[in-house]
Amino acid sequence: MISMANRRIQIQIKYKEAILGLILVIIGIWAPDFINIENFKIYDLIRNSITERDKSLLIMASFRLIILNSIRGLPHYLGTFIIAESIELILNEKRTNVIKTIFVIIIIPAVYAIINVVHHIRYDFGIPALIVILVILFLEKLDFSTISIPRKSVIVTLLLMGMQWLDIIPSLSRFGFGRGETSQDIKQVANFIHSEEILTLTALMFLIIFTVNAILITKLIHDQHQLIVATELNKQVEKELAEAKFKALEARNFMELRNLVHDLKTPLTSMQALVSMVGLMEENKKCKEYLKRIETSVDRLSEMISEILYEDKRNIISTDKLFNFIFAQTSPLPYVSMINYENLAKESLIRVNKIRMSRAIINAIENGYNAVDEKAGNIHVNVESKQGNVYIKVKDNGYGIKQELIEKIWHKGFSTRNSTGLGLDFIKRVIESHEGRSYISSIPGEGTCITIILKEVEDSG
Repeated sequence: MISMANRRIQIQIKYKEAILGLILVIIGIWAPDFINIENFKIYDLIRNSITERDKSLLIMASFRLIILNSIRGLPHYLGTFIIAESIELILNEKRTNVIKTIFVIIIIPAVYAIINVVHHIRYDFGIPALIVILVILFLEKLDFSTISIPRKSVIVTLLLMGMQWLDIIPSLSRFGFGRGETSQDIKQVANFIHSEEILTLTALMFLIIFTVNAILITKLIHDQHQLIVATELNKQVEKELAEAKFKALEARNFMELRNLVHDLKTPLTSMQALVSMVGLMEENKKCKEYLKRIETSVDRLSEMISEILYEDKRNIISTDKLFNFIFAQTSPLPYVSMINYENLAKESLIRVNKIRMSRAIINAIENGYNAVDEKAGNIHVNVESKQGNVYIKVKDNGYGIKQELIEKIWHKGFSTRNSTGLGLDFIKRVIESHEGRSYISSIPGEGTCITIILKEVEDSG
């Protein structure tokens, strides 16, 4: 799609559809070279109907003329319709059909004029053509955006074939119908062999059949469009409700967690004070060493609680210390034996919320574990530093992800294994909150790699 826009005007062009429409218009201009009166042997039937005074032969000649005109006209009518469908004009954020109307009004008469010049034939632009143009303009005003162009084109085709029969009705000649040479000849012969009545009845019958079918299909397409719109609206409402419920649950859980963590700070503060006081009073060096270790552990625990309580809290930490903390948490888990860890940037420093970043990387490891075979599964964790960034890769040899699902895999609630689908969404949110990047590459049947990129920092002292 090509889009040209400024503050108030936006024009969108569907490139492929516009090209298809243009090709059809060109075919419509070229059609009289190989689809013509001689090929359809219409005048042979007209002459025979005069010689034998056979009304059925004249009706057959009329049929062939209608088919001829419909086949010749269909490409440029459909082409114009498709070109109009391919263009959207948005004025002040509102869609308008001005350009569609201009294209329809200009292209179809222009095609008739070009055919008359190129092929030196009188290709009559009559009232049926005007009616079809009005129908195309009407269809453009209807919002059938969910319906494919081929389905909408059926309406144009049926109406085109129906309107052609108006040119065959003798009594409509005085109103400007049937000005084409062949149409006039058929009506004159009908008058000569006294078959005007049967010709009129036949034309009216097929006019009604094609027109009624076009109206019924329009109604069906309209109902289908309404159903699709309603379904999409329901899906959107359900999605918004699900997201609202999830956010409410997430907010409640977060508040409960904050309250719990906040409550833990009080006894920790008391422990810190008591350990410091006992350390000052204790004279035994061994006991003082143990108290110092306890104090250090309490300080670390307090720091961890602060990072849980305050998501924006960041500390500088080396990748080696971060992964030591991560593997200390995963050591009792069943997949620890599957992990192959390689850190080529142990001294590289990153500024992170250690608790949330650890949880994000553990989620990536667990995602790999859920995708591998328990007997032959392998999860390779690789860390390296390049061009001022730290790259953390978690790669598994599992079943992989189809390419068309890669973009969806990050979405909240999406899962390929009937889980909550929150793990990857959490990873993405944590990494983005650290001004980092993350992406997934996968080959079905070979495995998946989650890459996390964080900025490397320098120790400020």
